[in-house]
Amino acid sequence: MLTSEEVEKHNNRESCWIAIHGSVYDVTDFLDSHPGGPEVLLRCAGKDATDDFDAVHDIQLMDQSLPPSACLGGIDPGTLAKSTDQGSNASLPDENTPPPLTHIINLHDFEEVAKQHLSPNAWAYYSSGADDEYSKRENAQSYQQVLLRPRILRNIPAVDTTTTILGHHVSLPVYISAVGLAKLAHPEGECALARAAGKEGLAQVLANGSSIPIENVREARVNDDQPLFCQLYVNRDISRSEEHIRRAEEAGASAIWLTVDSPVVGKREMDERVNLAVQARDNQTSGAGVAKTRASTISPFIDWDILTWIRNLTKLPIVIKGIQTVEDAIMAYENGVQGIVLSNHGGRSQDTAQPPLLTLLEIRRYAPFLLRSRMQIFIDGGIRRGTDVLKAVALGATAVGLGRPFLYSLASGYGEEGVRRAVTILRQEIEANMVFLGVTNLSELGEHLLNTARLERDVARFVKLIGSFYAFILQRNANVRLTVVARSNYEAVKNDGIFIDSANHGQHRFHPYAVVRSPSELTGPFDYIVLAHKAIDQEAVASQLQSVKASTLVIIQNGVGNEEPFRRTHSDSSIVTCVTWVGATQIQPGQIKHTQSEDLQIGLYPNSAVDSNLEESRLSTLASLLETGRTRFQLLSPADIQRQRWEKLVWNAAWNSTTALTMVDTQTWLHSSPEATISTRRLMREVIDVGRACGVKLEYDLIGKLVDKILGMPGIGSSMQTDCKNGRPLEIDVILGVPVKKARELGMETPTLEMIYALVKAVDTRLRANI
Repeated sequence: MLTSEEVEKHNNRESCWIAIHGSVYDVTDFLDSHPGGPEVLLRCAGKDATDDFDAVHDIQLMDQSLPPSACLGGIDPGTLAKSTDQGSNASLPDENTPPPLTHIINLHDFEEVAKQHLSPNAWAYYSSGADDEYSKRENAQSYQQVLLRPRILRNIPAVDTTTTILGHHVSLPVYISAVGLAKLAHPEGECALARAAGKEGLAQVLANGSSIPIENVREARVNDDQPLFCQLYVNRDISRSEEHIRRAEEAGASAIWLTVDSPVVGKREMDERVNLAVQARDNQTSGAGVAKTRASTISPFIDWDILTWIRNLTKLPIVIKGIQTVEDAIMAYENGVQGIVLSNHGGRSQDTAQPPLLTLLEIRRYAPFLLRSRMQIFIDGGIRRGTDVLKAVALGATAVGLGRPFLYSLASGYGEEGVRRAVTILRQEIEANMVFLGVTNLSELGEHLLNTARLERDVARFVKLIGSFYAFILQRNANVRLTVVARSNYEAVKNDGIFIDSANHGQHRFHPYAVVRSPSELTGPFDYIVLAHKAIDQEAVASQLQSVKASTLVIIQNGVGNEEPFRRTHSDSSIVTCVTWVGATQIQPGQIKHTQSEDLQIGLYPNSAVDSNLEESRLSTLASLLETGRTRFQLLSPADIQRQRWEKLVWNAAWNSTTALTMVDTQTWLHSSPEATISTRRLMREVIDVGRACGVKLEYDLIGKLVDKILGMPGIGSSMQTDCKNGRPLEIDVILGVPVKKARELGMETPTLEMIYALVKAVDTRLRANI
């Protein structure tokens, strides 16, 4: 039996002993490995740390973390000074008893009560966000920007709130998120959460920093089928993560929840301020809060290859938590994970990161195929109401995670029953609001029941920007004063100009003479207006430009018949019509990536009201500007430029429509059956028939050339297919609609073209209805 005098001598970094539950441990060699940092242990050096330990850990953790030799022997309880910080770790003494659970009527009530009864350390750790806590607030406020569209007279006798998460049936589209140190809220910590989850039919994600070992939490489950998922932070010591995965698998975890949204810990100032007070009292210098010290072992040096490493260790499904952009959602899908969690770590990592609900809307706009894929999409952050849950599910989420609300319901002595009360409140709100919306089960929820207009304003835009590429080419002439219409990227272009990274021209940044948000802000007059937008609604754009004077309109678009709407609004202007093959994509607002593809053909769309010599002069001036810009181009006669437009139309009509309708690449389509090639060639022939009937000199051998060309290429998609995937309207009229209209005017039979047009039109109608 050791004496208190002996233990008290070992109170520094060179020799650090602590007593826990009557046993003395030498933790000197463990100081730098402690997840909470060495300061936590040094504050307990030479003292009885039992109360501090029990506040956040289970006693079994000692055997898992320290070798048997670290236990030096026993000590008489009560002979050592205690390390417990009553002002930081212990629950606050409160004269008022927490209200009975029947008086708690929403999740906000739990938070208010918890604030009064949790210790300062626990409250700061649970509630703090990063920096100014903007993202923490926006997480919740984003749900308030989405409005519901209730339906009436629906005869809803009952509602079904059940769903499946990674193959496990659950009673609500809600799960308990990974929350660390649950024992700060209640002595039973994660075990109480597990029992409540089992009795209420929910899934639980066990935190990597759980207060209680996974084996104990497993035993606390109500039944063996109760889903328990295991969070993984990749440790700087990779062997520790390997051991973590092995234990999770042996304990019966149903999936690995790989958390990647905190490669470094966010600056959680409330957490740090509370710890500063403790450090000042104890004459220590570190101001790191609980969160920062616990995150010191997380590795920031991982990439997508970590998935291969995990798969070599386990066959468990993998969910990536911390997806914050549509691009990373697509990469996760391409890397074959079973699920993703849209999360900014509850606003606790990078402040001003966009709210997860906005990321979900991004996915719906730009990669809706993910919502129908095998990969389930979960979301957390800011969810406090049943209406929040329904909004997320209506936008495509499988289920939502709640963390803080369940910790708050666990606190104040409520324990398991408090968590069950929180679930009941959510259940009642979800069921009632399903009735308001007129749905009987979750599968009937959809965007048609939401008004997302307010949130739509913040959705990032990703578009092909042929116009930006030719803006770069034209501005290379020192005499050009360039005005740019920048819609979604206005602020970036206005402040920083346009940056282009070109395979042919190198990297350049240029600043337009003027930047406006819409065509209605143009005042003119202009020598040239270049129209390189997608030809979605030519009449509307022509109408917007009607009052803007311009000598020449330059049309760089797919399709045929593009010129006439502008001829009607600008009868005194010349029109230069163009065919281009150029690869230019906006990767970020105001930042353009250009491939080697760069070919342009230009020619007049003659205007009998304008002198022909003047028209030729305007065409020649444009050509000189293109030449100064050092881009490849050809000057063609009016007849030849129309022939080129129709030849490209044959290509677009065939491959855009078939890839958009089948959602496969060109090679997959053509090899799907003999009928695929036959029907494609028939479609091409009918388009050529219409063009020839309109006086365009098209040859039928073009069909063989285009089919041979596509067969000689790897399988590719199309811009129309991309627009389908991203939920955008299609360039249907100028590619398919005009040929169909011309055929009808000429009394021609084009059954394949008519059918393809009708099918693509139906897809376009659906896409527009969802915008």
